Amino acid sequence: MASTKEIKNRIKSVGDTQKITNAMYLISSTKMRRARKEAEETKPYFDLLRREIRRMFAFGTGLRSKYFDSSIDESSHGGRNGILVITADKGLAGAYNQSVVKDTLALMERSNEYKLYIVGDYGWRFFRSRGSNVCETFEHSMNEPSLAMARDITRELLDEFDGGAFDRLYVCYTEYSGGMSPGTAMHDRLIPFDKDDFVPQGDERASDASTVFEYEPDVETVLSRSIQSYLVGYVYSALVNSYSSEQSARMMAMDAANENASELLASLRLEYNHIRQNAITQEITEISSGARSLKSKRG
Repeated sequence: MASTKEIKNRIKSVGDTQKITNAMYLISSTKMRRARKEAEETKPYFDLLRREIRRMFAFGTGLRSKYFDSSIDESSHGGRNGILVITADKGLAGAYNQSVVKDTLALMERSNEYKLYIVGDYGWRFFRSRGSNVCETFEHSMNEPSLAMARDITRELLDEFDGGAFDRLYVCYTEYSGGMSPGTAMHDRLIPFDKDDFVPQGDERASDASTVFEYEPDVETVLSRSIQSYLVGYVYSALVNSYSSEQSARMMAMDAANENASELLASLRLEYNHIRQNAITQEITEISSGARSLKSKRG
């Protein structure tokens, strides 16, 4: 049986750990709210940019771009694929990282040829350790996401695409579902975009058809530059969703750790009190026995 000193030391250790997990819970909560707020502030810009791209397709008959393709069979995932993988820099977030890794591995198996572009130290260490085809020059930590970070990532990926490193680019990330939820690991095709997704609908088509637009130097050039900016928004959205999911998963993990620590502390305190009570009872018994023995000798 452990001594009271050993139990007191363990109570102190568990209490100190609980303070750390509680602090991590609060930090993750603050980070998540800040990231969601910044994403909401930039969303209107990218929504308008998407509308302008639709307007260009309504204006330009037979408009073509290397960033669009409606003929790809999405069910096969074959060919040469680039895969942008978004993980965390560290663990302590439940199954968050493992879910993204599992989805990425499934996508890799359906690719004839692939190349990984990894954001986050966890994914970088995992895929390099198993000998996967990782782009060694693409190194990005999963700090708090920003538009500047999304621009850097997008520029590198577009340079790879333009240089023929891959035919299609996918992003494996975690879609944030709100509240204290770990989110859902999923993947989307980034480029080429499906042209059908940018066909004007309803009132947009009627409004665009009645207005004359002029593009300088030409509509193809403007479309190419616009789609690059739109891709920045897409990557930024994936980063924010993943980051929010990571913080939410970490909040859940730390909340569970706090609850377990509370239960363990209650159990240790109860054990401590039992040992103390037994020690006190033993001392009283010994004193009483000694007193009776002394009284008998005197008698």
